[in-house]
Amino acid sequence: MNWADRLAPQAEKINRPLIDALNLTSPANTTARHRLQVLDLASGVGEPAFGIARLLARHKTDARGGDNGGCGSRDDEDGEHASENDPAKALTGHVIASDIVPAMCAGLAQRAQAEQLANLDVVAADMQALPFANDIFNAVSCRFGVMFCPRPDLALRESYRVLAPSGRAAFMVWGPIGDNPLFSAMQDVLQSILGVGFDQAGLNLFDFADVNASASRMGKAGFDDIVVTSHRPCGRIPHNSAFWRPQMEMLFGPQLRNASPAARDAVDAAIRTKLSHYIKDDHFRVPMCFHIVAGSKGN
Repeated sequence: MNWADRLAPQAEKINRPLIDALNLTSPANTTARHRLQVLDLASGVGEPAFGIARLLARHKTDARGGDNGGCGSRDDEDGEHASENDPAKALTGHVIASDIVPAMCAGLAQRAQAEQLANLDVVAADMQALPFANDIFNAVSCRFGVMFCPRPDLALRESYRVLAPSGRAAFMVWGPIGDNPLFSAMQDVLQSILGVGFDQAGLNLFDFADVNASASRMGKAGFDDIVVTSHRPCGRIPHNSAFWRPQMEMLFGPQLRNASPAARDAVDAAIRTKLSHYIKDDHFRVPMCFHIVAGSKGN
């Protein structure tokens, strides 16, 4: 959890399209006005599970007219009236954050307690064999997790199984390595200095990079109304920041820990050099590419 706070600003920016793809405010959810059940897979340091939990808790508060700084209208002070005008404000819900690593789950639980997120629980779970009954979640989310499964298509089928009819699942996955300069730099530098790249580390990071193939895999898992969108954000990070370290340490932690201090310094220096041509106005402006693969479960 060392990187949770440092990654939070970037997480908020890229979480939005993933949360939007879940269609939490769809007529099927807002007209029913029930408490949504959301499952987040491979929650890692906590996103998007924490963001979704805050969103659903905030909607509940807003619909009751609280926490609006005294600037709300009379409708906002009447939760029922407000929800009639804007059904999304009636949304409330419970989120289960899950991860296969027990240590990550312990850290997630501590964060949830510290943030007083009463509508979030943490469950240790393998997304290839989920410990939940059929048809119980209104939404299933997964951010950069499904490609790490030994059997990712089984994980897709398990997500479909636990999803309730009319529910929606959304998976954020990396686009091609050629469209992600940070990963290209990691691959070249770590291969050169430490003798290890993504393949040698057993990381199939780009297993869902092909848009058409990803949509087909969702269909074979049972999903319909499949939509795949591509996103190409470009951050703005101070040029003196070693912004690649969080991602690199999460992916290649064992190899870096076994490397000498001199080798680790050489890795940092080489990655900085490779990415230096993306520096503009004293900020790194490194593009990235990811896809969101979303699908629904029919009635």
